[in-house]
Amino acid sequence: MLKKLLSILIAQLFGVISLAQCGACESLNNKIINGDFENGNVGFTTSFNYVTFFPFLCTLCPENNYAIGNNATLFHNGFVGTDHTNPPTGDFFIANAPGQSGVLVWCQSVSVIPQTEYTFTFWARDIADNSNPHPLARLRPSFNGVLSTDSLVAEGDWSSFSMTWYSDTLTQAEICILNFQTETGGNDFGLDDISLTACEPIVLSQQAFAGNDTIICSRDMIDLGLTPANGYTYQWSSSEGLSSASIGNPTFQIDNISGSTLDYVMWVTRDSANVGCAASDTLNISVLSMQNIALANDTTICPGDSVLIYCPGEWNSIEWSTGDTSDTIWANPGLYIATVFMGECSESDTLQVSEQAFDATNLPLEISHCNTQPLVLEAAIEGDWLANGIPFENPLTVTESGQFFFQYTNANCSAVDTVEVTMYDQLFAGLNSDTILCEGTDALLVSNHAGNWSVGTFGSTLSITEPGTYSIQISNGPCVSNDTIAVMGLDVPLLSLGADTTFCEDYPIVLNAYSEGAQYIWSTGDTAYSITTSGSGLYSVEASNVCGSSNDEILISNFPCSWAVHIPSCFTPNEDTFNESWGITGYNITAIDLTIYNRFGDAIFHSDSIDNAWQPSSGAGDDVYNYRIEVTPFDGPTEVRTGVIYLIR
Repeated sequence: MLKKLLSILIAQLFGVISLAQCGACESLNNKIINGDFENGNVGFTTSFNYVTFFPFLCTLCPENNYAIGNNATLFHNGFVGTDHTNPPTGDFFIANAPGQSGVLVWCQSVSVIPQTEYTFTFWARDIADNSNPHPLARLRPSFNGVLSTDSLVAEGDWSSFSMTWYSDTLTQAEICILNFQTETGGNDFGLDDISLTACEPIVLSQQAFAGNDTIICSRDMIDLGLTPANGYTYQWSSSEGLSSASIGNPTFQIDNISGSTLDYVMWVTRDSANVGCAASDTLNISVLSMQNIALANDTTICPGDSVLIYCPGEWNSIEWSTGDTSDTIWANPGLYIATVFMGECSESDTLQVSEQAFDATNLPLEISHCNTQPLVLEAAIEGDWLANGIPFENPLTVTESGQFFFQYTNANCSAVDTVEVTMYDQLFAGLNSDTILCEGTDALLVSNHAGNWSVGTFGSTLSITEPGTYSIQISNGPCVSNDTIAVMGLDVPLLSLGADTTFCEDYPIVLNAYSEGAQYIWSTGDTAYSITTSGSGLYSVEASNVCGSSNDEILISNFPCSWAVHIPSCFTPNEDTFNESWGITGYNITAIDLTIYNRFGDAIFHSDSIDNAWQPSSGAGDDVYNYRIEVTPFDGPTEVRTGVIYLIR
């Protein structure tokens, strides 16, 4: 905000903005959003490409790019310049412009007020760090596609462009700044502090409104005015009958028992946001006379009783909520409303007739109870039980069905609660113990009583053909019992030792003939469900259970499959007949591919035979050499080994 005010002040000092003093009901508004670029790369469009600062790189070196920053040198080592109004920390638009006539530099769409003269201003500068003559940006604004007749040449330090524009009938304007310099090699500029200002009428969100003229009855409450708006102050001409004389929407209420009509004139003054735009409105209120109505106080009666209630006073007529029109009526428990009429006015009062309240006994009307344990009836208040004509103290233990009465009193009123008790017996299923079901057979599950089976049927028996867990729930009133039976399915043992196989001699093989619930006898004499063997031969097994038996056999052959390669880490070719060459050894290897490299990565030795050793020439001095070996074993994938060789003379 400080930067924006400073920009306007500087422009006025140099004659750039020539706006007259705005009127009391006007304000000087800048329609451009983020014209000083302090909010970064937002609020506008451009045909340039946006880049961000990256240390030690010329991020703006390609043409047709722009950045938002506080120092042009940070984005291009051939640029200079800082912000127009707040250097060195303020931000501005930094452009490496292309050599193209009419390229869009900056555009923004703003809302405007019709028939209003606006002043459009922007600042620009040359940012090319070059004292020699060079092409300069030629910046020219346009309004809804219509170019201005004047333009600004971005030469030297910051300079401004200012012009007036008349909105005519428009409510929206597309404002752009274009560059018409077609040469490159210096066509680079900074842009800052863009503004579109005018003295615009203050838009009042609320007009002064006191209310509509009205006639009300005594003690009627009405709302005046409107809901207050932020920034407005209100003052009513009188505080009589008002809830407040300094808010926009007070309530008004007058008690008139004078026997004649009272007239009031009220007006409100509303000041719009303390800028001198005040307005007033007036209304007339007539308050008709109406006497007060006062029924007796609320009363309480015993259950089953009634009471006489009376509405005193002189009225044109009276009407009760029951429809009665006499002064006095008999009332049972309930809410009674008496409405009296005098001329155009009416008024009501209420009287509540309540039945004497008792503390809750917390007793239900009916109880269904399972006779697996006694039932205890306990009321939450003091009183006596009556069972079969015999009184009992509270609580009462019940062991059989029947009606039980609880008597209690409060404030000279008595009451009785009745509880109907029904006792039920617990029934049990008595299902069989867990059993086995062979494949292809069925079984019958039998319960002592009918109930709901877990498969969704009801009855005392259930025929099954599948193994599983079955349950039954038997209900008798609130008595519920459950029973469950597990039926385990069992097939003739299914054996599969697999196909005949061949395996490495170094690794034993496990033969597994597991089948649930089976017993086993192997050709080896073993009786476990699995055996481990490392020898060749024909192996067979028989598995049996209560449902039958089955057999299987497998032929096993083995072969040697281990392999190894040994790679020395150093050798000493010093002509002492010991350790003169470097080679590898191993077994069960079908192929190798060996390459040795010097420290520069040059291949100096290659061999595809394990028997071919490296015997370096005398020119190979003490050093570290690298090797890479591809080894293909007798039975397995090719592996790659790499490492270093120390040659020590």
